Amino acid sequence: MFEVTKLADGIFKLSTDGGGYTVKVIASVGPDGILLVDTGQLATGEALKAALQTLLTEQASQGRGASAGTPAPFGTAGLGGASPKVIINTHSHIEHTAGNMAFGAGPLIIGHENLRARLRSGAYLFDEFPEEALPRLTFSESMSLRFNGEEIRLIAFTGAHDNSDIIVWFTKSKVVCVGALCNGRHFPSVDEETGDVLKYPETAARVIAALPEDVRIIPGHGEDCTMEDFRAFQSMLVNTTEVVRRRLAEGKDADTLKAQDVLKDWTAFECSYVDRNEWIDYLVKGLQGKTESEKARRKLFEPLYYAWKEKGADAAVGLYREMKATQSDSYPFDEMTPLYIAYKLFNSGKPDASLKFFELTLSEYPEGQYAYLCHYYLGRIHDQAGDKDLAVQSYRKSLELNPDNPKVAQRLKELEQE
Repeated sequence: MFEVTKLADGIFKLSTDGGGYTVKVIASVGPDGILLVDTGQLATGEALKAALQTLLTEQASQGRGASAGTPAPFGTAGLGGASPKVIINTHSHIEHTAGNMAFGAGPLIIGHENLRARLRSGAYLFDEFPEEALPRLTFSESMSLRFNGEEIRLIAFTGAHDNSDIIVWFTKSKVVCVGALCNGRHFPSVDEETGDVLKYPETAARVIAALPEDVRIIPGHGEDCTMEDFRAFQSMLVNTTEVVRRRLAEGKDADTLKAQDVLKDWTAFECSYVDRNEWIDYLVKGLQGKTESEKARRKLFEPLYYAWKEKGADAAVGLYREMKATQSDSYPFDEMTPLYIAYKLFNSGKPDASLKFFELTLSEYPEGQYAYLCHYYLGRIHDQAGDKDLAVQSYRKSLELNPDNPKVAQRLKELEQE
């Protein structure tokens, strides 16, 4: 499931499909053991452990690593493979941190000082991070550690993509993991709770200024890149922001900007999860800012989480509908809230509960932007449960709404031929 690429002596990139986009884990393997930068998704935890065991065995056979005649300074009991001694998380997002849970209490987890609170609040409540999967060592601005014969520098650049963003720079190997502070030649996502799209250009420029010209840039998603690529990414951030800023000043709205295709010159930066129209939405929201009433609104995740934990998914769905009818001035209600909960429950191995929230999303937002995604996940849930008819029905509906999905088309064809 993980494709392994050697980046430098003892430094490896482990890449996997995160659901239409690449998720990367970086491993330093040597006499001190294994150090990981990010850990991927919960569902790929076992595959990651297997890939690390294979990697460690190969290194040992070549006379490198902790197994090459040196006592391993880290535990492997019960893991069926090599356990990292250190894990560094570049930021909070679940496809970078959920794999922490696969390794138990052994590794020392390091992250920005905002990371712990972030993983125990808001939508992350539904991920239910145990204490052992949270960072034990945190920092605010920068720190360094020595591991496997080189200095590794951790530097914080928070507030653009997310409020816990850091870079991890292997100074000897000339490799730097930047999370989402560079997204290769693709539009990035922005955490709408703690990120700020308007800070992205300046933050990216500060990262560029901190690094040498010959370093290899490893984004969490997208292609690896050079400093020249990073500058092209930063230039895109500057120029697209100014285009949208000017058009808004002319009195145009987001729909008009999309209709006029004002970002057509940056079509090459589109990716599977942010196209140029979605990037317009990010920029418009950032430039217009939140109203005072929007700032005062509380998030729905906490009351829905406790309703689910105490009384089950049906009770949480009922609470959502009740609150939408009676407290719409106090809480924001949008398509993403129930969808995000559904997605988290699905990836946490709770398909029955996630089904309720996918159905809620479709019920409340039948023509929503992500209706195709809800039908896709409903298809997967029914497929896993062995309900062929409902799976086919859901996959068909997903393809009707979003025909450009070969994986769904292939699975639908397989079911229809059974």
